[in-house]
Parts: sequence; structure tokens; C-alpha cells
Amino acid sequence: MQEKWRNDKFEVILRKVNSASTPEWRIKCLDCPGKLYTPGPGETLSNYEVHLKNRLHRQRVNDRMGGNSVAPPS
Repeated sequence: MQEKWRNDKFEVILRKVNSASTPEWRIKCLDCPGKLYTPGPGETLSNYEVHLKNRLHRQRVNDRMGGNSVAPPS
């Protein structure tokens, strides 16, 4: 996904509440503070990709990149 969205910054985090629970993956958007996403449906990243296409997220990426208009990949 990072290859497709080269200008976007995000981290994949493994969240394990305790030793008896099933580990959960989360995706943290570094361009949108406080945003944490759960992959899905299933093990796909389609929920997060919706966020990457979001107008406000795109604006934050563009601002960080120096105001250059960067279109999302098709």
C-alpha cells in the first residue's frame, strides 16, 4: 500500500491486549493525528483506503508536501 500511496504517511501497528486475546492490526494515519483504523472487511485494507481518498486527508498530505496538488492514484 505504501508503494501505491507514496506521499501518505501511515504505520501498521500490532495491538495485543493480553496474552490470551487475539492480536489485532491497526493502521495509524500520521497525516491525520488521532486517526486509528481497523483493517477490513476480512484482512483487506479497503477501509483504510477509503480514508486515503478522503478530501480532508488529501488536503493534509498536500499541505505537508508544500501545497503541491497530489492526486490520489487511480
